[in-house]
Formats: sequence, C-alpha cells, structure tokens
Amino acid sequence: MKYSRDFQDKNLSKFGDSLVNFVFSLAVSEYLGHPSAGRVPNASLAIALELAGLRYLLPPRTDKHEKGDIAEAIFAYAWLENKITIEEAVQILKANFTDDITHFTRKKEIIGVAFGEVFKVIKERLEI
Repeated sequence: MKYSRDFQDKNLSKFGDSLVNFVFSLAVSEYLGHPSAGRVPNASLAIALELAGLRYLLPPRTDKHEKGDIAEAIFAYAWLENKITIEEAVQILKANFTDDITHFTRKKEIIGVAFGEVFKVIKERLEI
C-alpha cells in the first residue's frame, strides 16, 4: 500500500474517517454495555488536536472541517505505521468518557477530550 506522511492527503483522511468512527463506535458500545454507533464530529477532532498540542500541524485559517480531515489522516497514518492499535485507542477513549457521552450538547466536548488523549499518544509515538 502506498501512502505518505502528508496529513492533508484526502485519501488518507477518508480512510481515517472510517477508522476514527469505527474506534469511537467500539468504545461507546463497550462503555455503554450495548451496541451503539456514532460519528465523531469535526468539532470534537479540532478540540482533540488542540488538547494534544498538534495545532502547529494545521495550516493558517483552517476551518473545523479541515481540522477534522487532518486529525483523521493523522490517526490513519499512525495506525498504518503500527503506532497505535484499534484496541488501544478504544481503551484510551473508554477511560476518558463520562456519562455525558450520550448528552446531546455536551458529547462533542467529551469526545474531543477523549480523542485528545489518543492524539497525545500518537504525537509521542510519531514524534511529531
């Protein structure tokens, strides 16, 4: 498989979108104790990048959609490089969820905080 460390690569971000949503759905299902599916909002991924100290990877004037795409590409790249596993990401997310994970307005922030912890691990392992 060919891929580069270009976090603005649209194919990498599309692949990452699937991975991020899969990991999130697994984590929420395990946390709640029953099957549950969901999508990770771009706003949550933007929060995660900020909390992980990865803001410097974003071009100037990047909107939250583009931040989400970059976050998804980073996750995909880290997974492809064997720097994080699905299982490990699920465990990190679950450990950082609160009961607000199902709350209509507060869940975006909870998801962002939890993914921030995942991206801290990725940042360290990718040395970015």
